Amino acid sequence: MVRLGNIGGKALRRVQEQAGVNAVIHNHPEGIVGKPVYLPQFRVALVHNPNNSPKYAQFRVPLSFNKFDLRSYLWNLYGVGVLGIRSYVQAQGITRITRDGKGYGPWRRPKSQKRMTVELKEPFAWPEAPKDMAPFEHESWKKAELWQKEQQDKENPKRNSGEEPDHKLRAAYKEQAEALRENKETWRPTWKALGLEPHEAAKAGRIPPATQPAWYARQRKTGPK
Repeated sequence: MVRLGNIGGKALRRVQEQAGVNAVIHNHPEGIVGKPVYLPQFRVALVHNPNNSPKYAQFRVPLSFNKFDLRSYLWNLYGVGVLGIRSYVQAQGITRITRDGKGYGPWRRPKSQKRMTVELKEPFAWPEAPKDMAPFEHESWKKAELWQKEQQDKENPKRNSGEEPDHKLRAAYKEQAEALRENKETWRPTWKALGLEPHEAAKAGRIPPATQPAWYARQRKTGPK
């Protein structure tokens, strides 16, 4: 609710003239003619659900909303008649609080959302999306979004390794799969590819040097102390 003292006199008079109100507000220093104006502090959002028929509409409402509140809201503000309302509370999934673009942090469950499906007296057809986006400055919006993303990448150059796939590893797997499919290479188990023959390993007590991979050799030289 907005108090009358917080509203400019001219703006309030304009609202009251449009509403056709002529009652005098008592105990007001300016003696403004009209009645108190109550502005809602909640938000009701119409959700586009293409699976719904034109006789039904879905809204996202505050958790404190009930069916009578939504029916009164639609009728008094938009003149929309309602035949029935179904409501449910949708719990949100557990996520992490990310900091500095990192994918880790304390676990939390976001606030649940309440949705209501309304059966309308008159059908409502959702308008089609405009094909020409030039009047809405869509290109400028896309450029601004791309610029914001570039700035975020500059500020947080070290991303979480789980956010983007390893393209080099994927390309190596693809190349190896194609070679096996074309019979250019013969598949061998990993222990054979690394030279881990059971009898040789038992005799030498280690991997033969000729078959040691580079990463294994480096790990042996700079192993844990």
